[in-house]
This record gives sequence, structure tokens and C-alpha cells, in this order.
Amino acid sequence: MRRLMNMLFLLSLVLSAEGRTIRFCPNGDTDRTAEVVHALRSVSSGDHVVFERGIYHFHPESAEQLWLYPSNNTGGRKQVVFVFRDLKNIVVDGCGSTFVFYGRAFPFAFLHCQNVKVQNLTVTTRYPWAVSFDVQEKDDKGFRVRLGRETDYRIDPRCNVCFFLGGDSLDSKAGRISMHALDGFLVNYLMTPDAVGNKDEFPARFVGVRATDCGNHEVRFSYYGDAHPKSGELPYRVGQPVVLNLAEKRLSVAFFFDGCKGVKVRHLSVNRFGGMAFVAQRSGDISYRQVRVMPVKGEPVSVTADVFQCINCYGRVTIEQCQVGYSLDDAVNVHGDYLVVTAAYGHKLQLRAMHLQQENFFPYRPGDRLEFTEPHSRRVVGRARVTDLSAGDSTDSYRCTLTVDTLVDGIARGTLVENLSLCPDITLSDNVFTHFPGIRLSGRGRIRYEHNNVSHCMSALEAYDLAEYWYESGRCSDILIQDNHFEDCNAMGGTAFLSFGVSGWGSDAPKIHDRVVLRRNIFIGARQKYLVEGVKSFTNEDVSASGH
Repeated sequence: MRRLMNMLFLLSLVLSAEGRTIRFCPNGDTDRTAEVVHALRSVSSGDHVVFERGIYHFHPESAEQLWLYPSNNTGGRKQVVFVFRDLKNIVVDGCGSTFVFYGRAFPFAFLHCQNVKVQNLTVTTRYPWAVSFDVQEKDDKGFRVRLGRETDYRIDPRCNVCFFLGGDSLDSKAGRISMHALDGFLVNYLMTPDAVGNKDEFPARFVGVRATDCGNHEVRFSYYGDAHPKSGELPYRVGQPVVLNLAEKRLSVAFFFDGCKGVKVRHLSVNRFGGMAFVAQRSGDISYRQVRVMPVKGEPVSVTADVFQCINCYGRVTIEQCQVGYSLDDAVNVHGDYLVVTAAYGHKLQLRAMHLQQENFFPYRPGDRLEFTEPHSRRVVGRARVTDLSAGDSTDSYRCTLTVDTLVDGIARGTLVENLSLCPDITLSDNVFTHFPGIRLSGRGRIRYEHNNVSHCMSALEAYDLAEYWYESGRCSDILIQDNHFEDCNAMGGTAFLSFGVSGWGSDAPKIHDRVVLRRNIFIGARQKYLVEGVKSFTNEDVSASGH
């Protein structure tokens, strides 16, 4: 009874002309998940959800159970704290509050909403998802490392290692654990003998080892002689700063927008998170302004995956006046997805998503324009318009069937299918990006990359059509890069500051990108400013540039 009375005092509903204000007040370190989930079930279009300034804690046990499939992440059942479905004109205002999420809690999911605003909020997690991993010594038999003092781990009798994060855990028997060099962004995987998973599908090399606890937070890893072609010795030197990514499977997204239109994120920070910070898919008119994604003081990593990812969006994608750094994957990634034709007959197309993290993601709507492309040559072999979509299959969650307005009997099995209607205009302006692997921008819309300060990365921009492995569509029409300050943007293992190309090709790449223009950019520390392949028209108007 007392708990119920406290909830009534802490939650108030205030009627207004625009809707209700659902207001929460801080209450120490109390878990607020059940209270929030219950309150949000009554939210209507036009309501404001307001948190009085303070610290709020959210645990996964009382979260709403949803099946979600963010592209380029692991789909499935999620424990979601904030759920908004089929709503219009929703505002979530943190008033400067900090939200602390525990374990595998999936913080925010906005599903098929219009005109959403999220503002004045800081998101973090109770425990860091990146573990310090200092190499103490190495030889031809293995290597010894020292883990961070805060790391809670155990090693079992079969030489597997398990990490604990306050009620959650990651065991090397469950699969790969990625290792990231912070001064070079070189990624390898740590594998113990009992680890599961198809090694052929790994995007990087791995180190096959048995673990032995040496005490004092030091662990000896001995090579067990894995004969797989991707197996090798530890590539990191003694003393090199390395972290273990304990969220490599990408089970959570901090802010997920699926099928939304009109999203504004303002004055928001993400200090620590295991996974991607922001994912928008099949959504239109996405705007991020004055967003800060930087690590907690004294920690090496902010988020363990991409910061901003937009997949098959439309309208405009705008990222401006943001400060982003120390992520283990791309600062920005905007692209479409290729699906592959498995059968074509009459007006029917059977398609399959090819990447493991594209399960149940079918980015098509009636009326959307499709383009069919040969996988290697990238030659366009046809176009059609969607009239109907049968999403999913009871036996294969990577397969769908489209009905189109054109006969497709001549479309060959293995042909790539791109949705031309889900290619947004992209603007990155007045941002600071530092210490991250790369920025990837692609698509048929207008791309404007201007007035940004970019430093210490593998690549300040990659505009690539990635038809291999990731199956990310990226044929570009119009890219303008101007008035940016680039410093040490290929010093960490990258090829060039700016790269334009086609996966599976080199200098003889087919000319699939239309126009790239550079103006008034400053390059500092450049060994190679840009790499241009597969571009029809490349114009360099940089005063300081001296070739490529």
C-alpha cells in the first residue's frame, strides 16, 4: 500500500490544451521501470512525458517484452523500458535528467510514430561494456594481459572466460568477443575452444586461445593451434591500449526509431552504452542537433557500436552541432540495404536478406521504386515499382515476396535489389567528430558534409557501395564536401581521409557514383587525402590540396 501511495505522488497527470503532461519525479536509486511501463500504456497522441531533473534507474526485469529487429543488430525479444507505438506529436523531456540503464535493458523504441521530440536527457549504463585490456607480454605460445581493476571475471576448468556486469554476464563459450585497438582501430576476435559460431562468417580475424588466471587481474592466453584460415596470433603490441567489447552481438540500441516520420533529438547525451546509440530505419525526416556522445571521464569508450545509423530512410537526415567521439564503430552510417533475388516469375519477386543482422528487415512499401543490379558489374538490369509486400516466411525470417508492376521473368537469381525511394538527403554540419573508425554516407539523395571538425580516425568519409558481406547499397548521386577541418583522418590504419568506391573492385571500378565536389577543406597530417574510384565526376577545389 505504501509503495502504491508513493507511485501516486511521484506520477502526476496534468491536462493541457495540447494533451496531457505525464510527469515523473526522482526517487533516489529506486527502479522506475514498472512505473514507467505502466504509465506509458496510457499515453495518447499529443502527450508530453516529463521527468523532473534528477537521476532515474531502469532495470530490465520489469520492462516490456517486444520482438524488435533493428538492421545491423541482433534481432529478437527485447526488454524495452520506453515504448511508443502509433502515436503523433509526442515529446519526451528529461529536463536535464540522467537515465541509468542496467543489464540488457533496451532503453527507447519509437514504432510507427509521427512528430517525435526527445530532449534534455543523458543516457548511461550502470556498468561499462568495454573492458580495458593491456598487453603485458607476448611470445609465440601466447600472451599475458592485465584487465581493468573494475572487471569482474571468472575462468572455468575448460579455460573459457566469463565476464560479469552486475546481474548480466558474457561467456566466451557463447561466441566471439571482439578486441579493439584504440590507437589503430584494428579489430580481432578472442575465441576459446568451446566458443560457438561459424568462423567463416566473421568479418575479421580471430585469436584462438585457452585462458588461465594468473591472479592480480592478469590472465594468460595460450594459443591452442586453431587451423582455420582466419586464425592467427595476437596482432597487438605490448603496451598498446586495447579494449574488449562485451556487447559485440549488438543486442540493444539506446534510441530506436522504426517506421517513424518527423524525429527531432535535441540537447541529448549518451555517455556509455553497449551497442548503437541511435538507429532509424524505414523512417523519414530525422534530425539530431546538439547531441553529445562522449565517454564518462576516465573511461576509454562511449558506445561499443555505431553512434548514428540510418537505414533505408527518406526525406532528410540532418546531424548538426553534435560532439561525438571514442566509439568502437562508425560515428555516422547512412545507407540502404540490398536484398537478393532468389526467384522471379510473372510479377512476383522472392527476395532474401543476406547478412545475419538483417533478419526480418524488409524495407519496402507499396509505391516504392526498385532498381535491379548485377552483383559484381553493378550494371542496372531493370526497374519496377512495388504494389504489394508479403513480409517474412514461416520457415525463413530472412525471406520476403514482393509483387511489382512489371514482369520480372528475366531477372536472374542473385540479382541485387535496391529501394530508390528510401534514399534521404543527408546533411552533416558544424559537428565535432574525434577518435572513431569512420563515417559512411551513401545514397541517391543530396549529401552535404560541411563545417565539421574531424580528427583521429581511420576515415573522415567513406562513400562506398558495399554489395559484399554487409549488403549495404550505396550508389551516390551528389556529394559536396566543403569547409571542413580534417586532422589525422587516416593515421589509424585507414587508406585515405576521404574514400569513394565500389566494394569488390579497385582502380578499374565501374563508374556508378555521379558527382563529388571538394571545396575549401583543410587537411592536416595527410599522407593520402582522398581515394577516388568508380566516380564519374570528381572536382577538387581545395586550395591546399595537392593531388591524390
